[in-house]
Amino acid sequence: MNVAHLLDRAAQQYPQRTAVYFPGIPNAVPSRAISYRELSDWTSRFAGGLKALGLAPGDRFAVYLPNLPQFVIAIWGGFKAGCVPTPMNPTLKKREIIHQITDSGAKLIIAPVFMLEEVTKAAAELPDLKVFVVGPGSPYPNFDELLQHSPISVERDDDDLALMPYTSGTTGKPKGVLLTHKNLSSNIQSVMKLMREKGSGERLLVPVPMFHITGMTVLMLTPLSMGVTIYPMLRWDAEHALQLIQEHKITSMVCVPTLYIDLLNHPKVTHYDLSSLKLCSSGGAKMPVPVIEAMQKRLGVTVYEGYGLTETSPVTHTNLAAPAPKIGSIGWPIEGAECKIVDEQNRRLPVGQVGELCVRGPMVMKGYHNNPEATRQAIDSEGFFHTGDLAYVDAEGYYYIVDRVKDMINVGGVKVFPKEVEHVLYEHPAVAECAVVGIPDERKGETVKAYIVLKAGYGPSEALAEEIRQHCLRELAAYKHPREIEFVTELPKTASGKIQKYLLRGGRAH
Repeated sequence: MNVAHLLDRAAQQYPQRTAVYFPGIPNAVPSRAISYRELSDWTSRFAGGLKALGLAPGDRFAVYLPNLPQFVIAIWGGFKAGCVPTPMNPTLKKREIIHQITDSGAKLIIAPVFMLEEVTKAAAELPDLKVFVVGPGSPYPNFDELLQHSPISVERDDDDLALMPYTSGTTGKPKGVLLTHKNLSSNIQSVMKLMREKGSGERLLVPVPMFHITGMTVLMLTPLSMGVTIYPMLRWDAEHALQLIQEHKITSMVCVPTLYIDLLNHPKVTHYDLSSLKLCSSGGAKMPVPVIEAMQKRLGVTVYEGYGLTETSPVTHTNLAAPAPKIGSIGWPIEGAECKIVDEQNRRLPVGQVGELCVRGPMVMKGYHNNPEATRQAIDSEGFFHTGDLAYVDAEGYYYIVDRVKDMINVGGVKVFPKEVEHVLYEHPAVAECAVVGIPDERKGETVKAYIVLKAGYGPSEALAEEIRQHCLRELAAYKHPREIEFVTELPKTASGKIQKYLLRGGRAH
């Protein structure tokens, strides 16, 4: 079944209800409301536009957009065309854009006119890439032209590819994750059932990027499959979020922990009426227990922590699935998710013992794009996806994340792979050797730090550190660049020459 049928079904039930209310930015970008009937029609016309451009079922196209209404139209419309959207973080730089376009085989990219610079640079090196823009004043064709075509909606099989988000892998280069129509529809319907059971209400705030898999499935695809009105924020602003909750009587929201921290720490939080909130969930990074307790005590809201990954569409666990939430736990597995905790030899461990969390079920990806070896390493012979996260399960079936096996850095819910940053650092003429690790950050959970050994002829200085930071900012999205740089004479290594990153994370560089 084409996952887009879920949207059309909701549109038949609630044609006049607002599907997407874009609140814009106060005094800058106007608000806009789109009904379910309009959204269903525009997504079908967008599908017709893709067909008119020559895109066939199975073809890829890139969506380089922040939380705009056009993002919603492009994703659902892509499904209806049988094409495969590959969402992109719109802060990616030229080299990152080129990698995702060439690796995915995307024939088209959709970008906002106010974030077009890096796309223009990339397109200059990709002569076959079609570019469409959202907004006026660009030489490229406008997104609205794609909505002028006859509506279509094609059938797809469960195993057909629906979405190709990218996630970092062991090589440091982002890998395409192959999510099928069955992967998405099963996850949507499982989460939808839980939201209804817990009374999530009819108005959902979307404060996180929809290009992220949590924003995509949990905050966009799922609510629009059940008749909920979503309120996507173009950019995060704590006071604007408080205003929206009060003005529109928002009933539910899903945030990464840093955003809840921002709300709690805002000096005017007590000035707003937040009593409409019925359901708050957290994912993307481990939620600090004091924050959960503060949300309950100060705002009277229980935060249901959950867990998932891009490779699992994403939700595998949530406290919404458990009889009652347990603070510090990610809850129970969702319907259809089977889990095991294993040791390094892939042997199952008993209750209470820490090992790697593995998940099997209809939400697990088909594999990594053009990377069978990485797929074999990630999915074992029993069909379990190895998450790379250390966890344990208690006697009541609640799961707890202890730590990560991988070196991935989690910056406010957005993942950064050190090798990708190290690759850019090595391009700077002063860098002889480097290692990138995540270090604790009060607001974002982790931030990026680089330890650098300089080449002969270069001396450590703040000016050089700033020069290296600016080099990274030119080549990488801002959240990936090393906010801290420490120059060292050597890096700690094992006898075989492997860098001991656990020592660096502990601040022991010498």
